Amino acid sequence: MSQDGAQGRYAGRAVAGGRYQLRDLLGEGGMASVHLAYDTVLDRQVAIKTLHTELGREAAFRERFRREAQSVAKLTHTNIVSVFDTGEDDLDGTATPYIVMEYVEGRPLGSVLDEAVSRQGAMPADQALKITADVLAALEISHEMGLVHRDIKPGNVMMTKRGVVKVMDFGIARAMQSGVTSMTQTGMVVGTPQYLSPEQALGRGVDARSDLYSVGIMLFQLVTGRLPFEADSPLAIAYAHVQEEPVAPSSVNRALPPAVDALVARALKKNPNERFPTAEAMRDECLRIAQSLQPAAPSIVPGQQTQSGAGHQRIHCRGQRAVD
Repeated sequence: MSQDGAQGRYAGRAVAGGRYQLRDLLGEGGMASVHLAYDTVLDRQVAIKTLHTELGREAAFRERFRREAQSVAKLTHTNIVSVFDTGEDDLDGTATPYIVMEYVEGRPLGSVLDEAVSRQGAMPADQALKITADVLAALEISHEMGLVHRDIKPGNVMMTKRGVVKVMDFGIARAMQSGVTSMTQTGMVVGTPQYLSPEQALGRGVDARSDLYSVGIMLFQLVTGRLPFEADSPLAIAYAHVQEEPVAPSSVNRALPPAVDALVARALKKNPNERFPTAEAMRDECLRIAQSLQPAAPSIVPGQQTQSGAGHQRIHCRGQRAVD
């Protein structure tokens, strides 16, 4: 992640008539930047996402940004990063839209996984299942509101210092019933290649079960320390999601019981009708298996390459990260 220019440009600036004072740059993506900020009215730290200047000039992008704020502000749950406020302000001579969010003091799940991989090759299954269950609890709420996340991955899941899971970056979620809009064209692939559902890779319509596939990919990664599909190009990875069958997680991590293999296999079915029907159903199964497990360290098969996939995240940052 490059912080050159962006930190100097906004640090010390303020928006909303001086209420929010921008401080350190926390992260930057293709569409927006996130700064740590101080809310002078409520005397607290917040995170503020600002649309990049060049995109802020585009009415369609500003509208997309505004809709993001409205959609996510309706989602209230322990495992979802809250949206507090939104507006536009003059930054660099341009009307720049911003969103004021809960500041999550912690680190991305990808960083937590990196540590587990370096220590023991993967994350203990019971811990991975409980984290996955919390991600699914967040998705259960968003799906009930008609919002598909579309980009579930370790980089979009934060872990607080107290171990609370927080799902963020619902920026490319849109109402399932809204159909194709001028901002999301038919055939447009939205998401991160390593976590795309087959229907996303094909540019087809998605629903809640697409998120469950991405959660399955993430769970596979947590319990094995590697991704199920790797290739030299995004197109080749997309092809693998559509055509190739993943190996059983226990072929990589021998400590995993058959129940984990079955859970992941169902989540990664090519046909959405064969996956879990809802986030709640998948969450219940995660918790059931987690409760039945005896704590055991991962047992990675010799010769299996382990990697957390951190290199596949769009950016790295400390604290809260920006989104595309």
